Amino acid sequence: MWDTFLPDLLIAFIGAIFTVAIAYATYKLNAAQEEARALNSLIAELHRRRALRPSDEQPIRGAASSDDYDRVNQSVLSMRSEIRAARDRVGQRESIQLPLSEMRRACNTYLRRSAAQPELYARFVGDLRRELDRQVEKLAAARKGVNHLVPGEGAGY
Repeated sequence: MWDTFLPDLLIAFIGAIFTVAIAYATYKLNAAQEEARALNSLIAELHRRRALRPSDEQPIRGAASSDDYDRVNQSVLSMRSEIRAARDRVGQRESIQLPLSEMRRACNTYLRRSAAQPELYARFVGDLRRELDRQVEKLAAARKGVNHLVPGEGAGY
């Protein structure tokens, strides 16, 4: 029995290391898949947003009292929350976190500018859409398996 003790111990040790390596690789693969799923879900949601649909960016008189202005603002608030939720679900790499932070900043900029000049909210939505698109492009470039869909272009009429 003692003459096989060291070889048995070595085999058990190698087996344990192999098991830990497989578990770690599985964990990393699952984390990467979850990250891609979270980003693709966010991008698809932005793609289908009617508030981001390309439109005429001319000033709109009386916009502050219009239902459309209120719906767009509510949609932007919702997008901002969804972006934050996606940030919480992905890794802490700067190449992923920075575009998501810029997306939130763009939503805040839209909300601040449209509150100050409601009649120009259509123009500000256009600015928001273009900035979100730039950040989506960065996410798609930074993360394999993430699709670039243009915000608002998948919205129905």
